Amino acid sequence: MTDELFQRLQRWVESFEGGTFEGPPEVTDEEREHLRTVGLTLWRSRKHSQTIMLHAYAALFGIPPFIKEAHRRQPGRFSTDILFHAVQNTASNLWQAFYFDFDEHDRPIPRTIVPLTGVLNVLHGPQPIPDAPPRPRISDLAMAFFVSQIIRAVEHLACRQGIQDEKLFEHHYRHLARLVQRAGYRFPNDRRQADALALEVDAHLAGDDSECFACWRNLLRVAERLDIPLSAGQIAAFLLPNERRYFEAVMLAKSSSATPLP
Repeated sequence: MTDELFQRLQRWVESFEGGTFEGPPEVTDEEREHLRTVGLTLWRSRKHSQTIMLHAYAALFGIPPFIKEAHRRQPGRFSTDILFHAVQNTASNLWQAFYFDFDEHDRPIPRTIVPLTGVLNVLHGPQPIPDAPPRPRISDLAMAFFVSQIIRAVEHLACRQGIQDEKLFEHHYRHLARLVQRAGYRFPNDRRQADALALEVDAHLAGDDSECFACWRNLLRVAERLDIPLSAGQIAAFLLPNERRYFEAVMLAKSSSATPLP
C-alpha cells in the first residue's frame, strides 16, 4: 500500500455526504414505527444482533491499517476482554437506533428516542459525550468501511434466514447512513458507492498481518464467551475476497504461529 493510494481512498470518502455533527434526526411517529419494524426484523434478538457485530468486526480485522489506527487510539483495543464488551455495546446501541430495546427476558420493548450517547458511543463520534473523557476520532475511511460491513452482515445473515427483501434492506441502509452522517462522519447515500469502497479497501489494504490473525482469534473466543455458535468457516464465508484468502490461509490451517492479544 502506498501513501498515494491511501490518500486516494480518503479523498473518495471525503466526497460522500455528511461530515457535520447534527445529532439524531427528528422523526414522526409513523416513521419511528416503520423503523422499529425494520429493526425488529433485522436485529431481532440480542444474540442475533451480537452475531451481526461479530461478522462486522471480522471484516474490520482483515484490514491492518484500521487495526493499527484503533490501537493508536486505545492500546489493546481488540483484546478479548475489551472486544467482548465492544460487541455487546455496539449491538445494543444499534438496535436502539431503530427505536426498540430488549428487556431481561429478551423481549422487545419500544423506545421513543435514539439516545444521543448511544449514537455517539457506537460511532465514536467527534463530539464529546457529556461527563465522559474525549476519545480520539475514528477516521472517516475506517468508519465508512466498518459501517458498510455492519450493513452487509445484517443482509448476509438475513438472507441465511430466508429474508431477501430489497426494499427492507434499502430502508435499513438509508437509516444507518443518515445516523452516520449526522454523527459527523462521511458516508454515501448511494449504496453502490459504499459497496465499491469496501471492495477497493479489500483489494488494496487487506494484508497478511499477525495483528489480524490475533484479532480474529480473539473474536472466536468472544463468540464462545457469548455462547454464540460461530465457526471459522462461517466467518470465511462472509469476508471480502482478499480478507477471506488471508483468513483461510491461517485460521483454517491446522496450525499457526500468530499470538493472541493479552
